[in-house]
Amino acid sequence: MIMDWAAGGAFVVGTGLDASRGNLLDGTPCWIELVTTNVDKACEFYAGLFGWEYETHHDPRAGLHVIAAHEGFPVASIRDSADGRSQWRLFLAAADSARTAAEAGKLGAQIIVPRSRVPELGVKLVLTSPAGDEFGLLEPDPSWQFDVGLPGTLVWAELVTIKAQTADHFYAELFGYTAEQFGTEHRTGYEVWYLDEDSVLARVSMIREHMSAEARPHWLLYLGVDEEVGTDELVHRVVALDGRIRVDPYDSSLGRVAVLRDPTGARFAIVDPSQASEYGTAGNDDPYDD
Repeated sequence: MIMDWAAGGAFVVGTGLDASRGNLLDGTPCWIELVTTNVDKACEFYAGLFGWEYETHHDPRAGLHVIAAHEGFPVASIRDSADGRSQWRLFLAAADSARTAAEAGKLGAQIIVPRSRVPELGVKLVLTSPAGDEFGLLEPDPSWQFDVGLPGTLVWAELVTIKAQTADHFYAELFGYTAEQFGTEHRTGYEVWYLDEDSVLARVSMIREHMSAEARPHWLLYLGVDEEVGTDELVHRVVALDGRIRVDPYDSSLGRVAVLRDPTGARFAIVDPSQASEYGTAGNDDPYDD
């Protein structure tokens, strides 16, 4: 069974990932990319964790670009880091990436990676928002494919930031997100963003007393866990593959979650949605520090 983002960004059951660009609203998550200090080590880790397979492209401008696939469908790209940091990036759909980037600039964003074309993926660029986080824009090619909602693929994403109001205003103005605030007894800074009444992303407010001097705003990407394996067992696999545990497995409204780092230092989360609990936390417990 293949999952696809339909119009509005909701997960729906489909027969394949051949969705046209016309079905993607601007602001819909449509790609993820790992920039890493060690491409070979990262590829080995995620292949061992999720069974990803790879196709390597050599771009004269952008350099080495590895496309990861899960069971034959594209799920992510992996490339060298230019600043000595390893991190996951989230890309949001933009039917006209140049126009959307210009609008983002008027709202205080800055381009940090200029527009480039990736064959069979599309035109992409990376910006920093006024809240300090990095995000990408992707203008998908007609041949674009992106598998989501399954084990080893993107399931959910959260922006973790100290500048919550700035982030809320920027992304709402840029993409027209509407929002709903959620919270628990101990946590009130969790906001879900919607397109056409379908939830697409969330924003988490950093808690000052949990922050270190090195803490940076970041997107936390959740990759799916096979329910036959389970989050706890997959965490054991992470450790065996030289990854690190940032937050031990816990139950949440998203499912059974753990926050991890790969061997190159990139932070990500795993989640088993089959274990979603109405009594769990509303958001992650990412400790923020690097």
